[in-house]
Amino acid sequence: MAAALPRGFSTAYKRARSQDGLTPLASPPVLKATKLEDEVAQDNSRLPGFLRQSQNEIRVKFNDLAWKEKLRIYQGRLDPNSEWAQDIGPQVTKRNRYANVQPWSKSRVHLKVVEGNSDYINASPISLQDPRTGVETNYIATQGPKINGLSHFWHMVCAETSYVAVIVMRSQTHDGSMEKCYQYFPLSAEAGAYYVEPIDKENSSPEGSVTFLETVSDPDSKTEIRRLSLQFGDDTKEIWHFLYAGWPDFALPEDEDRAALLELVKHSAEKNSSPSNPRIIHCSAGVGRSGTFIALEYLLAQIESGAMADAKEGEDPIYDVVNRLREQRMLMVQMDIQYEFLYDVVKEKFIEWQTHLALQTGSTQHSPKLRKLASGMKSAITGIGNNEGDGYFVNEETNGTHRGDENQSEDAKTTRSRGESQVEERKREGQDPRVK
Repeated sequence: MAAALPRGFSTAYKRARSQDGLTPLASPPVLKATKLEDEVAQDNSRLPGFLRQSQNEIRVKFNDLAWKEKLRIYQGRLDPNSEWAQDIGPQVTKRNRYANVQPWSKSRVHLKVVEGNSDYINASPISLQDPRTGVETNYIATQGPKINGLSHFWHMVCAETSYVAVIVMRSQTHDGSMEKCYQYFPLSAEAGAYYVEPIDKENSSPEGSVTFLETVSDPDSKTEIRRLSLQFGDDTKEIWHFLYAGWPDFALPEDEDRAALLELVKHSAEKNSSPSNPRIIHCSAGVGRSGTFIALEYLLAQIESGAMADAKEGEDPIYDVVNRLREQRMLMVQMDIQYEFLYDVVKEKFIEWQTHLALQTGSTQHSPKLRKLASGMKSAITGIGNNEGDGYFVNEETNGTHRGDENQSEDAKTTRSRGESQVEERKREGQDPRVK
């Protein structure tokens, strides 16, 4: 594992530094960014109250969330009509990966089957709305498919998403000898198409297939990104599949893995057709890492929109979003270390956001000398110099072949080389490389 970077080291600078391997660690821009961020970080009065809490106060809140969930489960067992009731029966037990993790009956995805057949799948629709922008973002949190649930999973993807579907996989298929998720998609063209059997054979429900198109390994997000094709009859759907393996079960992503996770959050949203189109998020149980991913994306969006800065004393957006998630699916953000992780990352990103604003506005709260020093890092913090928006695959005509840098055509390499030269030329002229 890489050594931890110094406190206050901006994520924006890490990204800029990764693009320029000749920049020494002790170069002036590093010191400038660190001084400004340290000034912001040390002035706790500028942080919302919930980000000034001690670790003990955060753990007390997590315990409060746990008690609320126990009361929900107890109420659901007493009253089968309660919103916290859970489905029972042999089909439910057979389809659950873990006996203690399943959706609330009134907050679950229903498979499209004829009345009388089991429509159960261990998956929950999740919806979160940003309080400032009003944008509502949808997800489906689900367990890692079992072998007897492979067809259920793909029928759900087909029925619940638009013409493009995004799947974020947060787990390896195995941990030692224990299966965490069945291998439900083809890894390469050589694997051939995966057959998807009908879920309602007696009533002629369609059969389908999942076909591999292409793949690339993205170093920024440490993610294997695959483009798949899901077909049922004449209907075909494009699938973007993100496999992030930098988050072991019962652990947290650290150092470079944490930065990669934040990149994954951004990339998976960019590939989605719209926030209303639910992304499929799963790990093994579909609650711990999946819930943390969803909560983190929502909270980061609140920072960017400015809603986080609106939090009044006594309000805690992190507590609130985890509670809302658990009202939609039990055990979301399952472990105390996952809950504490949210505070840690949100505090770091909020300080970066404040620093960014200080650089943009020339805030008088910072000394003129410090503002002058910080101006050298403005381009890195605002993202100038990044080639954002480029596709993962140079050539979209895949013909079912595996593509990586080593397999690109000469035309593709020439095109990329020409593009890089144009970027360098714009840099020398002092222009933003992203502006065409």
